[in-house]
Amino acid sequence: MKPGLRLTLLVLLLACGAALVASLYVARVRSPLQSTLASSFQLLGTPVKLLDRIASRVVPVSALDERELGDTFRERYDAQITSGDEDQAYLDALIAEIKLFAHKPFPYRAYVVGNYGAPNAMALPGGVILVTKELLGALHSESELVAVLAHELGHIERGHCFDTVRFQLLTRKIGSDTLGALADAAAQILLRHAYSKTTEGEADEYAYELLVSSRYDPLGVAKSFGSLRRYMKSAGAQTPKHAHPIRDYFMSHPPLEIREAEFSERAVIWWKQHPRERRYVGQQNLFDRKALGTLDVRGEWASDVG
Repeated sequence: MKPGLRLTLLVLLLACGAALVASLYVARVRSPLQSTLASSFQLLGTPVKLLDRIASRVVPVSALDERELGDTFRERYDAQITSGDEDQAYLDALIAEIKLFAHKPFPYRAYVVGNYGAPNAMALPGGVILVTKELLGALHSESELVAVLAHELGHIERGHCFDTVRFQLLTRKIGSDTLGALADAAAQILLRHAYSKTTEGEADEYAYELLVSSRYDPLGVAKSFGSLRRYMKSAGAQTPKHAHPIRDYFMSHPPLEIREAEFSERAVIWWKQHPRERRYVGQQNLFDRKALGTLDVRGEWASDVG
């Protein structure tokens, strides 16, 4: 192929790519911030992350290895559970319901940890989710908590956390490390690691779809972001109002304001399309640490966006 023709094709491909990104960006919800590049970087990162994920899955560390790794984590956190812990019993009841939507063959379990110092949740390979006590205090309803658990479930179901540690675990495995040592290595990697905006977007999408398929109010996803945003504001965190190429590129999570606005808009549209639906909110449930299966409050059922 002649150099001139190759250059022409390259320019055309770049132009098509730019047009696609622009159309996708316009289709997304309007940002409540004055300007940000986070959404654009999230879209641009999708093909890069896809290639990275394909490459990582060529590495011969199997789903069975992930299950064994998860069993090691479960054994450790099981040993730390205090008898009669209401928070732990509450998480167990919620996970028992939402894990029905999972497809990977893991015995999913969420563990309450704390005090961590801030509201947070984390997914570990093999079906383990960690939730801080501060997160339980920052959220305002069971539907919000289910949304956060579903987000972490999405990281596991979509392979984000195991893909992150796959290369490192293979090198340790070749060195004949014990399963406990591999678990330590995986935990340390994930504690230092921040997911990309692309994988965070995938986990957000997974959480929203799970709530839509469940008995809970789809607005729980947006409201969980709103609760965390208000917590961060009360803690003195400042939200940047204008775009900054370097900061927005390296920001691991899209701004809470953008995520809240996007999923609020989608939930409002969903409610307009399903006016006869009844969905559960669960403010009293979270306060009492009693899951919907054991505490069904009549006033907690929503039948429209109001």
